[in-house]
Amino acid sequence: MCWRERLIFIPLLLWAWLTGVAADELTCAPLQRAAPIDRSAVVHGHGLLWKVSGASAGASYLLGTMHVAEPRVMKILERARPQFDASHTFAMEVVLDAPAMHKLGQAMFYRDGRQLSEVVGVPLFASIARHLGDYGVPPTLAQSMKPWAAFTTLSMPVGAGAEPLDLQLMNAAHAAAKQVVGLESVDEQLAVFENVAEGDQVTMLREVACHYEVFQHELDEMVEAYVARDLIALIEQSERYDSEGKEAFMDKLLYERNARMAERMLPLLGAGQAFIAVGALHLPGERGVLRLLEKQGYRVEALY
Repeated sequence: MCWRERLIFIPLLLWAWLTGVAADELTCAPLQRAAPIDRSAVVHGHGLLWKVSGASAGASYLLGTMHVAEPRVMKILERARPQFDASHTFAMEVVLDAPAMHKLGQAMFYRDGRQLSEVVGVPLFASIARHLGDYGVPPTLAQSMKPWAAFTTLSMPVGAGAEPLDLQLMNAAHAAAKQVVGLESVDEQLAVFENVAEGDQVTMLREVACHYEVFQHELDEMVEAYVARDLIALIEQSERYDSEGKEAFMDKLLYERNARMAERMLPLLGAGQAFIAVGALHLPGERGVLRLLEKQGYRVEALY
């Protein structure tokens, strides 16, 4: 989405004022390395495409995705095409239809007159606005963004405007007249971010703005881990640093949602011939979706 096309008459004086703030006025704490994880303790640590079998229905398939359109990531479509084509039902985290996209977009912005620079401070906002400019977001629009919305935007690679893997699968499912269902509602996904204390949102936003180049480089490392089907490496990279509130946020972002999505997969798996796509980080570990399905009596097998 190109915000420059929507707000072409940007006040140049405002931009000059924001980018003119001295960089040394922004205080950035160094990144704090987290303790390494025990790789040997991670179950289902390798593989992106999984066969899920039960006793009473045909097999279904579970694909771990990345929510980007990176060409290296998109190659998984070739490997998963036979299983996708044979499915009757396609399930994803949230069905990204027009109403859902509108609701998500509306939720990203303050509606009470507040401005992001008031919440995070002018020096930090200057850095945020400068980086958001690379995503096509002008300073006037950045001022209205909630901290979590700016954080999630800066956590994505620049130039991620093309259709991500999940959306391409959804569109292909619609074109093939498959049943398309969501494992979560838009409100449930939004609650993951909206229910994080604003102070913790600001902490996470400060970290990604202060160390933006580091995190952008590590996004490329995550793509490499994905291509290698190394789910343990994805966990290691997502948990590489410690920060205030991060543990609680990750619990809501991953583990609470894992339990909810695994439960909602059960009717689909019971009917059989479902193709389910969720973010790859939801798959591995004792609290991952694959292990939760095993505890419900299903057998999981890595195909790729």
